[in-house]
Amino acid sequence: MGCGQSTDSAFSNRGSISSLKPYPQQSSVEDSGAAHGNGVGPEPVVDRETVEEYLQTEREIGEARRADPQVLSQLEMKTEALDKMTQKVERLEREYGDLQALAEKEKADVDQLEKPDVKKFLVEQGKLEEKMTKEQEEYIDALQKKEIAKQARDEAVRQKENIQKEVDQLQSKAARLQNLYTKQDALLSKIFGGEYGSDLENKLEEELDALEAQKARIMEANFKWRQAQMMMEFACRQLAVAVQKWQDLPDIPDTSLEVRYTMAAEARNNLVAASQNIEGAHRYLSNVEFPYCNPDEVDTLNKATSYVFTDMQSEERHSHAGQCYEITHKRAAALLQWFDQVLTTTIMEDLAQVNKRVKETSLALRQERIRLIKLKAKEIWGADVDVDIDAGVSADDEDLNAMMMQGVSDSEVAKTEETADGPRAKTPPPLTAEEMAPMPSNEAIFGLSYEQFKEDLDNMREQHETEVDHFMRGQERQADKIRGDLEAKLNARRRNRAMRNLEERQKRELAAGAAVS
Repeated sequence: MGCGQSTDSAFSNRGSISSLKPYPQQSSVEDSGAAHGNGVGPEPVVDRETVEEYLQTEREIGEARRADPQVLSQLEMKTEALDKMTQKVERLEREYGDLQALAEKEKADVDQLEKPDVKKFLVEQGKLEEKMTKEQEEYIDALQKKEIAKQARDEAVRQKENIQKEVDQLQSKAARLQNLYTKQDALLSKIFGGEYGSDLENKLEEELDALEAQKARIMEANFKWRQAQMMMEFACRQLAVAVQKWQDLPDIPDTSLEVRYTMAAEARNNLVAASQNIEGAHRYLSNVEFPYCNPDEVDTLNKATSYVFTDMQSEERHSHAGQCYEITHKRAAALLQWFDQVLTTTIMEDLAQVNKRVKETSLALRQERIRLIKLKAKEIWGADVDVDIDAGVSADDEDLNAMMMQGVSDSEVAKTEETADGPRAKTPPPLTAEEMAPMPSNEAIFGLSYEQFKEDLDNMREQHETEVDHFMRGQERQADKIRGDLEAKLNARRRNRAMRNLEERQKRELAAGAAVS
């Protein structure tokens, strides 16, 4: 805004996420000579150098916004993702340590110092054609759980490193953009003397603030749902690979032990990665109740996965495990279809509408500011000033489809060799409209609405004012009581003093009368 107190730009409001606070304005106010505590603003400064500097700052903001339209909100969301992934790594490290200790204990019981992994142990056991003892079976279970935990731990560490790199890059870009915004505020304050340029500018800026808050809410939801969608795409492909390998396993002769256990290990690795990706989708949409692949189903899949090498040795157990994998695959595909529908029918439509309004309001605000700068310049210089602004510098002209994928990456996706670059494979038939689970509510999709957020803030403000008023009334009552007590003491003192004065006067009068007589 003209007085330099706003945190929005002529292109778009950068206060686009509710938790993002504007920079303190003391520095820009001092640098630009803006209003001080007495409420009297400085004289406007509208020289050619200031105008050109303002226009150049706008162009730089536009270029930065075009390159990374949602850099500030992305930084917040990626930082949140980094915190969650850090906690996950710490948890998996503890779990892996516990399972490693358990495997060491079981290994000592069966004296398997030369068989450090499941595959080697089972291949050797098959060659010997010996039935495993109870201790050996317990060792196999412990060893497999340790291997799964290590795979999960290593994948989480890799994802954390990838997210950290993204956060570092976003922090650099966000710092530059914030510096440009701070500079722009200082220049606007300098040009308009610490005041709004016009009522229209004030109105447009307030409207843009509200629209940008709404857009930010939609963009945040879009990012989370698309990130979850990507994870489910990988999970579906990994489950397809696991199901196929599990179905092919009985066709491998028992004599080809290496091939059999390699195929079983590949099925297990894909199941583990699919489970991690489903859990990742849950992590991003923690406030959404999944109609398919809920936490209990994922837990069932994880338990089945931990017995892959045991289940492969029995036809009955192999069949039962295969049904579990196939059901999970179908429900994962249904969940992915559900994600697609939410994005298509709700988020994309809402984003297109609000983005159009943001572009229109942003352009109107920009034009009003340029008009005001021209008027201010003519007022001071006494002549018209030609202010040339590039027509196509608005950051909101970005392609809507490209904007929807802004910030979405596979850095947090658990991958396997079979699914690294392949298309969505062997997806089960899609559900019909009647079969599809109901769409979630807007609150579940977008979180707490901007209007509700404002209402909550107003309620907090009213509550605070009520508490302050109650406190002040109590202080006044206490002060009144103190004043009353003091007044009573003073009145008593006055009465005592008056009585003493009366007594002394009477004594003097009596003494004087006695002397006369």
